[in-house]
Amino acid sequence: MAEKISSVLEEMLNNLEIREVKTLYGHEQTISRNLKRLKEAMLNIGQLVDPIIIDKKTGVVLDGNHRLKVLDIIECPYAVCQTVDYQSNDIRVGTWHLAVSKSIEELAKLDSIKYEKVDREVGEDAVKNLRAPFMVISNDGQTYLLNPGNYKLREMIEEQNYIITMLEKNEVDYIPDEEIEATRAFGKSILYRKAYTKEEIIKAAHDHTPFPPKSTRHIIPNRIIRLNMRLGWLHLDKESAMKELQEMLSKRVYAGNVRKYYEPVIVIY
Repeated sequence: MAEKISSVLEEMLNNLEIREVKTLYGHEQTISRNLKRLKEAMLNIGQLVDPIIIDKKTGVVLDGNHRLKVLDIIECPYAVCQTVDYQSNDIRVGTWHLAVSKSIEELAKLDSIKYEKVDREVGEDAVKNLRAPFMVISNDGQTYLLNPGNYKLREMIEEQNYIITMLEKNEVDYIPDEEIEATRAFGKSILYRKAYTKEEIIKAAHDHTPFPPKSTRHIIPNRIIRLNMRLGWLHLDKESAMKELQEMLSKRVYAGNVRKYYEPVIVIY
């Protein structure tokens, strides 16, 4: 039993690092209302609840762009990061699609929006190959390309941002591929978009040209959650912050407060 406990602790510590906030690269823009809520929550509890997940080699943030932004805003010098090998086949990249209450006709009334009806397979190929910023899947199952054309990557991102900006006053939900049909059945229109490659994500982060909010969905095994790192520790020097982290994790592991799940779970907050 003691060996198992020691193994769990060692595994976590091997994958956690204290990094300077200024050395991390976000790859997505943030959502203002989400950023405000997160900032208030972090300051109220005085903790970074979940570590920021980064590529160990490049410092690109894979999960935690909003957390990184909050740390920057409150001038916290360090972040606790879970480091991963981004090139591992175990890490997969998808996207979050937008779900809105507007019909295709209502979307077409927005400024400078045109649409073209297409088969779904044709539409998915067009989005993947930069011939449209979005494909709309309507609640009746019909599919349309929004503003079809021939785009370069940055041009398509700008077009996505333009359309998303016009939708900000309405409630927008972000859903994964698995939820498209169920969400559509509830009367929503789905704005389906391209999933970026790992190479495109790294380049966008290092070029400081972030994608629109929630453009990527990273499937990362063995995420560490509910770390609850005190913000005060992240204002110490790097070595002291790491020492506090190690002592805190040791106490929680040996108290039986750490559990590794081997199956999908549903978390109720």
